[in-house]
Amino acid sequence: MNTGYMIYQAERPKSAREQREIDMSNAKLAEAIGRLARLLARPVRPRRQTWRPPAPGRPVPCEGDA
Repeated sequence: MNTGYMIYQAERPKSAREQREIDMSNAKLAEAIGRLARLLARPVRPRRQTWRPPAPGRPVPCEGDA
């Protein structure tokens, strides 16, 4: 249906304003992709182990004992 119009839009030269808007939207897209890439490439710190199992052969202390 609108194939002829799409071909027209693709072949006609863009005005300076249209090209500037296209460039700005491409820059925003590139910036967002860069932020995402940095976020995904960041090293992940290992989680601190807060609980350790008792050493073998040692009794487990009761809650009342300190």
